[in-house]
Amino acid sequence: MKTGKVLLLVLILLIALVSPLSTSYAEDAPEGKEETRHSYEGMYLKYDKLRPHFNYYYELLIERHEPALKEEWTLIVQERETLIKKYREMKKEGKLKDADFHNLDEEWNQKHQDVQERFLQAVKERNDDSLKMLLSELIALQKEMNEYLQSVIKNES
Repeated sequence: MKTGKVLLLVLILLIALVSPLSTSYAEDAPEGKEETRHSYEGMYLKYDKLRPHFNYYYELLIERHEPALKEEWTLIVQERETLIKKYREMKKEGKLKDADFHNLDEEWNQKHQDVQERFLQAVKERNDDSLKMLLSELIALQKEMNEYLQSVIKNES
């Protein structure tokens, strides 16, 4: 059973890391944006089929390394899905100006990039201690993204 979870985790990791790097994403990139701005968040919001993979991957890691955070993670994901749905409805109705998820402040972008790089390194090294520590940081970043989405929706309503 444990081998099955590990195999599933590896498969999800490969899908999550390889799929977003395909040329289809590069072609969809808006002109003039810095490459560092084409982040996980942009892909996460844009690609409905990719989000469940990321969510499940993180959920498996949380279950393994920080089970106490699972309920918090679940709530964050549920809130994020609700916010994305509301954002898309407002955008479709023309209620949103050109709010862009790449417009987060530079400090958040830098923090996110740093955490993602350290997270990738910890995954590559299978460093359980680092993963455990980084999961808390990832959850904090996800909360901040939810707060940003909420503020965009509130300010444009």
